[in-house]
Amino acid sequence: MSFQRLRIRYQTARSLPAPYAYFYTLTAQPTANSDIQLDLAMTYPDRDDIDDDELIAEGFTRNDDLTWSGRLPKNWFDTLTNLARATRLQPLDEDALGEDDDFWEITLETSGEKKKQGIPKNSDDWQYTMQELIQAIYERMNRERPFELTYIDNSPGAGTLERRLTASFTERAIRLLRVQNQREQSSTLPWSTLQQVMGQVYEHDFDPQDAQLKRPSRSGQWLNLGTDEWYDISRLKSLTRFLSDL
Repeated sequence: MSFQRLRIRYQTARSLPAPYAYFYTLTAQPTANSDIQLDLAMTYPDRDDIDDDELIAEGFTRNDDLTWSGRLPKNWFDTLTNLARATRLQPLDEDALGEDDDFWEITLETSGEKKKQGIPKNSDDWQYTMQELIQAIYERMNRERPFELTYIDNSPGAGTLERRLTASFTERAIRLLRVQNQREQSSTLPWSTLQQVMGQVYEHDFDPQDAQLKRPSRSGQWLNLGTDEWYDISRLKSLTRFLSDL
């Protein structure tokens, strides 16, 4: 059974300081054509005493608060429906929350049932899905681009192997272009593949100061993450094998 209305209230743990702390309220409900209407209000508190230079150095701005209302496609309705079906709510006791505990409150309304409210037992699943959902909203707003990855293998005598991957959080779709021996083959990958890719790629730290700022022509294995920087990953054998096998 799908939900009629979903509301999520979330706040990071009290031990997490500004500028990282935030809280949001998100409501979701299906529309007549089975996409989903979303309303999101997100606030980053307690930043008044932080200098702009410090915010920028940490990857933030002075205007990170967000209010957005709009729609995402049916893939997101299906994702939230499946997660809601797998969720069991337990009563919320705010006094029992420790300094390191996030605050969750989910209100779930389904047809033919009483409104349910409480903390999800599967909070890790909700945390991960909400991170993807907020990324999808940023993408819909043109605040951020889809995730992009290009891998090239310039092996002497074997030509160039290339993999170009684009993952849209809005569409929950991954497109992969394989290029080898000047032949191109495009395909789509399951959305779950992105978590594997992210895990493999961001297991490593890439220093922009060590990067090359144009597409490499010399031999080796190279990785680009949608910016100007190309990273030499020839020594990261497990990562190069993973990317070659995509």
